[in-house]
Amino acid sequence: MISVSSISEYVYCPAKMYLKYTQDNSAQTQEMIAGKISQEIRRGYEEITKRNIWNIKENVEIDDIFGILFDEIPQFIENTSNKYYKMDIIDPTNLDELCVNLNENFKLESQFMALKIKSILNNTKKRGMEIAEMFYPQSLLEFSLKNEELNLSGKVDKIEIINGIYYPIETKTGIPPGSGVWLADALQIAAYAILIDYELNKEVLVGFIDYIKIGERRPVVINSILHNKLFGVLDSINGMFEKQEMPEFKIFRNKCEKCEYNEICEYYG
Repeated sequence: MISVSSISEYVYCPAKMYLKYTQDNSAQTQEMIAGKISQEIRRGYEEITKRNIWNIKENVEIDDIFGILFDEIPQFIENTSNKYYKMDIIDPTNLDELCVNLNENFKLESQFMALKIKSILNNTKKRGMEIAEMFYPQSLLEFSLKNEELNLSGKVDKIEIINGIYYPIETKTGIPPGSGVWLADALQIAAYAILIDYELNKEVLVGFIDYIKIGERRPVVINSILHNKLFGVLDSINGMFEKQEMPEFKIFRNKCEKCEYNEICEYYG
């Protein structure tokens, strides 16, 4: 069964996906591990922030709001980083740099959020839990989806549910394009949209990519053009495995040097 995450791998490099599925190789690059740690810390940051928003009362100054939102975050990041130090799966220097960057990013996000919360308090009657729901609507986290007919399965990072409408959300740690989203990311959202429609009977017209490195959420409109591209990729993937042949592709030196499969890839070698 094809995993949704492998769709982006196929777009990135068909040979990488083929090797992942056919070789008993669970190699992970430092970049991949750092990405997983970033996502874990971000989920924790959002949970702590959501809980703390509940405690914000009216007539609170911006600096106090910021303190309520952010005070716990540095300690949480330190505790999480200590866990990974002990696991010894990532270079300590890389982990330190990652945590420093996350701390600075969350500090800026919390400052910006404090400004918005202050504005909401001044201009509406919303308080505590209502404000938290504005920033963090009801969600299904790491929700598994599967469809035998499509030979497709995956675990979406988040499905936000607003007024009964389902919005699949994927979090990415890389740099986005100048505008819009990468095709591979759009195809992932389209795949989750189709699975949500099949499995939950909820039509999805738009999803989002959270590019956390720049703190920006970008929309993906689910239309017939994107559907056709997705099914074209799925057909190609199924054909690749039916033939049991590694597909030809172009070597991109910078990409290949970072790939966890470069030591067993016949093309790169």
